[in-house]
Amino acid sequence: MQLLGFVVAVLAASSLAASNDSDDIQRKLDSDLQWGTYRPNLYFGTRPRLPSSLLSGLIWFGLDNQRNWQNTRHSCELGDNLLEYGYSRHNGRDFGEQLMVDQDQGVEIKSEFIKVPGERGGSWAVRFSGRTLEENVQGVSLAYYFGLEGNGTMALDVSKRMAKITGETPDLGPFRIRIVPAKHNQSPPLHPALQKTKGIPEAVKIAGIAMDVPKKNVWRARDLFQEKLIKHAQQQANAILKNTDGKGPLTGSVLFQLENEGEDSSNSNLFFAQMMVHGEFAFDVIYECEDTSAAIKSGDIGALASNRRKEFDIQFDAVFGLGEKGFDEEEVEIAQKALSSLIGGIGYFYGSSLVSDEPKPEYGDIDETSEPRLSNPYSLFAGTPSRPFFPRGFLWDEGFQLLLLSRWDADLSMDVLRSWYHTMDKNGWMAREQILGEEARSKVPKEFQIQYPNFANPPTLLFAVQALVDRLEAVSTAGMVDQLAQVYSTQGRHNSATEQTLTREYMQDLLQYSSRQLEFFMRTQAGEPLPGSLEHGYRWRGRTMDHTLTSGIDDYPRARPPSTRELHVDLFSWVTYMLSVDTELAAFARNGLELNQTREQQLESHLRLLDELHWNSERNMYCDVTVQPRDGYDELEDEGESEESVFVCHKGYVSLFPMLLGLVPPESPKMGHILDMIEDPDELWSEFGIRSLSTQDEFYGKGEDYWRGPIWININYLVLSSLHKHYMSDGPHQEQANRIYSKLRQNLVRNILDQFRQTRFFWEQYNPHDGHGQGTHPFTGWTSLVVLIMAEKY
Repeated sequence: MQLLGFVVAVLAASSLAASNDSDDIQRKLDSDLQWGTYRPNLYFGTRPRLPSSLLSGLIWFGLDNQRNWQNTRHSCELGDNLLEYGYSRHNGRDFGEQLMVDQDQGVEIKSEFIKVPGERGGSWAVRFSGRTLEENVQGVSLAYYFGLEGNGTMALDVSKRMAKITGETPDLGPFRIRIVPAKHNQSPPLHPALQKTKGIPEAVKIAGIAMDVPKKNVWRARDLFQEKLIKHAQQQANAILKNTDGKGPLTGSVLFQLENEGEDSSNSNLFFAQMMVHGEFAFDVIYECEDTSAAIKSGDIGALASNRRKEFDIQFDAVFGLGEKGFDEEEVEIAQKALSSLIGGIGYFYGSSLVSDEPKPEYGDIDETSEPRLSNPYSLFAGTPSRPFFPRGFLWDEGFQLLLLSRWDADLSMDVLRSWYHTMDKNGWMAREQILGEEARSKVPKEFQIQYPNFANPPTLLFAVQALVDRLEAVSTAGMVDQLAQVYSTQGRHNSATEQTLTREYMQDLLQYSSRQLEFFMRTQAGEPLPGSLEHGYRWRGRTMDHTLTSGIDDYPRARPPSTRELHVDLFSWVTYMLSVDTELAAFARNGLELNQTREQQLESHLRLLDELHWNSERNMYCDVTVQPRDGYDELEDEGESEESVFVCHKGYVSLFPMLLGLVPPESPKMGHILDMIEDPDELWSEFGIRSLSTQDEFYGKGEDYWRGPIWININYLVLSSLHKHYMSDGPHQEQANRIYSKLRQNLVRNILDQFRQTRFFWEQYNPHDGHGQGTHPFTGWTSLVVLIMAEKY
């Protein structure tokens, strides 16, 4: 406690200066992060972290098949069947590159995104380069667009060499955009039968189209582009058939080559630049702010990208040191792709959420809640678990994602964390799924769109808070003030001034958010006392017969039928973990002594109750609990309670949670039973990772089979992390803990890397029998934790 006291004293003494500096530093950080690839639902798209502002995106389709336009590529879709896409390098700030291989549309595209600092977020550029695949005869249609969702003006000017857009908005100020096709680009070959046909438009390097569309529809750029395409193609087809006596042929390169349209574009808010290419191609998109010091020339893009690429590699090696761990060059590259795809999945979202003002009724009750309403619009800066399938913020996932991000870029991760906490209402509630705006809702079935104020979700954001606390505690008293610059990340990307200031400022805020969320859990998720007891545990709201979506482990077996009297051991573990983090935060915060003492008492009580309520000494495992009528009870003759509590035991992830969160003392005999369960191949152990449910369980592999056997990397990471932190160097089970840790880490890394080599993707989950990736892909949320597992950073 002497160290903690010293830290508190240092933070308090410098708080006034920090307060004076924090606004300026935050503005600098916001400017650095203003522009980015913050539309992760698209194969490539950019936007600023501003509501109702300027959006951009890439569109393409192959020309060999006249129906290809119907499958125009824009948003990431599982049905597109791309052989590969995802970032190979992305530093989260000013560089990102990815390769997209689309066999069905016959094209391979590489994007290289760079930024140059300047006023109002600076300038940025992206170079697209690639080739049409060998089997592609006619080529591909490429288009890049800019659309203005809010107030402002734009104008389009198209020449033979490039398309230019000039514009201005209240937030961005004046800006200039150039879309420049490479000189070596070749137009698609014209079919011999059409070379002398009248009315065939001359091939051009670039064509521009301007549209005036409702602001709320700008995100539908692909649909609007398709409408323009098919209308133009029908006109072209009629003209060709007329001039060839109905013989044609009707080739894609002729049908879908648009002509300049909207020359008087001053009233337009959506601009497309189309390029028809065959063979090798390239084009640059350059956005420049009014700050002339941030100007970008096409000739600079390659050199800037090359330098940023080298810087990324150096930083990656410094932070994770995988070469020192014995990983070869290919394995390091796969790890880089995992980190980069996680960062490339970060997005800025703005809009209204569909919320209910009333709690969701319990299972079996009649739902008489009023119609949901749209909330006031708000923003969220967050990671996304899967760009094609889950392209929005998920509370349960974000904490795991921040574990890796905070190692790489402390400021960036804290910005994500702060953005999430700013969505918290006065009661401590945060929506577990952030579906903001029509674009986000278009990806979610209606029955899952409504967010209920009595639904909680695992508080994994505390992982990031805990990591900050751990680093504060690790700072030695020598050179304390200087070392505060290293609090977030000892080797990762960070700014000393930012970290010294924001660390001091945010500790108090983090405690307020953490405490408010804890009180929300203890108030809204409390269970009823068990028969014959005054003590109560906790129960997830939102239960159905087969699902507890709010727990994060959706279809994991629970009590059947659901009951308002059941208690959930994983939820009890989460609340206890929240108490432990709150206790540590209170020790750092100004005037936190009284709260610290209160939390310590609550924590001690919860650790006792965890065992009293949920440890089954006959099965030697932690279990859920429910209530049922006593067998043979006669209310006229028998005394006591008419109901009794019974354990609901399903060996698997739920029964591991007390250990996963470090709540079981290393010296406890319970640890031996838990480790035996993990290591038993007839229970949870597999050669590819820890199964979510025991093979001996009656529900193993049954029904939806989502969390009933498959291997999930987030929970396997927690197993490794907990073993590494708590059980490998303390207690009587060290030898077994070390053995499990070593074998599990090896199995996980080997299988994830093998599956990536075979499929070019990271997966949502892995098959417990053969290790094959399954579920959605690419899934670069918590599966990217493989990087930390490889680096042994927990």
